[in-house]
Amino acid sequence: MSKHRLSPAPLPPPKRLHAAGGSHIISLPGITFESALYDELILCIFSHLSWVDLCATQSTSRNWARLAADNELWRDLYLKVYGRPRLRGARGFIGRTDGREVRALPGRAKTEDHKDWKWMFRISSNWRTGRCSVQSSGDGPLFSPAPPPEEGMHILLAGPIIVLASSRQSMACEIHLHGAAGIKYILPCLSSRPGTPTRVTALCLDQSSPVSGDVRLAAFLSTGEFTIFHINHNHLACSIPKVTYAPSSIARTLRSLSSVTNAVYHHPLLITLSENFSLSIYDVSSGVVHTQTLTSFSSYPPASLVLSTPTSSTYKLVIAYGIHVYPQHWSVGATELVIAGREPTITRSSMLEAEHEPMTVISTRTIRSFDIPSGWIDERKLQTIRDQWSRKVSGISDTQTDGKWVVVAPAEDRIVDHPLVASVMYSPTTLQLYRLSLPTTASIASGQPKLTFVRNLHGQTGPVTSLALADGRCVSLGLNGGVWVWDLEAGTGAQVCEPSIDPVSTRKCALVFDERRVVTVGADELVIRRFDV
Repeated sequence: MSKHRLSPAPLPPPKRLHAAGGSHIISLPGITFESALYDELILCIFSHLSWVDLCATQSTSRNWARLAADNELWRDLYLKVYGRPRLRGARGFIGRTDGREVRALPGRAKTEDHKDWKWMFRISSNWRTGRCSVQSSGDGPLFSPAPPPEEGMHILLAGPIIVLASSRQSMACEIHLHGAAGIKYILPCLSSRPGTPTRVTALCLDQSSPVSGDVRLAAFLSTGEFTIFHINHNHLACSIPKVTYAPSSIARTLRSLSSVTNAVYHHPLLITLSENFSLSIYDVSSGVVHTQTLTSFSSYPPASLVLSTPTSSTYKLVIAYGIHVYPQHWSVGATELVIAGREPTITRSSMLEAEHEPMTVISTRTIRSFDIPSGWIDERKLQTIRDQWSRKVSGISDTQTDGKWVVVAPAEDRIVDHPLVASVMYSPTTLQLYRLSLPTTASIASGQPKLTFVRNLHGQTGPVTSLALADGRCVSLGLNGGVWVWDLEAGTGAQVCEPSIDPVSTRKCALVFDERRVVTVGADELVIRRFDV
């Protein structure tokens, strides 16, 4: 039996949707890109965009603006562009000795630990481009009476607190604390020798994890004394001196004690470096106990100290300093010192086990950027010596290190028409960047320490008077007031402040920075440049 054929007549038209109150047609909503895709798919597409395109998509619609501001999206973008899970420029305690952060368990996560990755990306982008806001004290001199322009200044950043001190000689030294919301407090730093004029020669902050919420600050006087203060962040007026140390006359004679110019502090270890390049180690766990003094006759200021804790029982100190190059030139060198902690440390040397006293040096390693090998040399080594010789300078204005990089600022040349002033590559406006490599000595196959020249940092139009270096970021201050920022790992630089017309007022300025700001201080002005804008 054959199938029944359909009628050739056309099919009836489809039925229309009628409303209850009339016969008008109801149109169905059209399919759009947003309605056709889930939010997860849109986020997947957004993850392939650059940060410029991602910012442009926020002006398309409210829904896209909400999705383009996704925190995980900006987290992946931040790690891809900047490579670190935190803002750069941090000093002191980070959370782990290798620089990484420890994530809290989901049940223990705190809301205040939440990171705004888009905001962090914006801050890091401002650092790279030099975009910032400027705040100036400008309401009179910072110290009374105002110090002359040739007097130096000391400045530190302790979270929201700015610590200031003048190196002018006085009968009663003062440390100025500038807190948030314009709160100020003067901390007296008195000497145990009444009637003796003194001055503040160095300041340093404790880099260890704070226990009680207070920050330890060590202040050093020209008489060889130092005081450790406990700074209260919430109430600056509650800051008090906790430990005071005054060397005896016998100790001053035996150690030829001079004024401290650099210091680092990781409780309970305190290390000072004096003008005659004597390195003193103190144990301040209960009082002050001097444990060891080391002296160098081949190292010269300016110097920079970096202290870290590679293990729970050892400390590592890295010192960058100037070295003399015959006949009257200068270059840079670095020394690593491994210091035993309070727990006894066993090291293997010459196949013998030796027990070291706590807070004493276990081993040292020194590397120089200019080193002539002994004996006969071939053409390859001769070319290396020529390259090193071409980087010598007639003077060093400042040297800074963060344990990985070393930056040298040549001093302004004041000798005219002298055949031995410096090399042909010498320029007081050009910084020299070196890569410091210190392999661990745990393995026999570990390499030798190296201090390798990387490149010159151009940008400043005048001689550089001050440097600050931390976490792979370098900030320089010129005699003409110009401020430059360099990202040493990315190889980029940006001008933050143009040179001033009157460079005399910017002499003897101090410079410091953290993750969000650069602070410069002179004789009568405190300038804060913020990058979290």
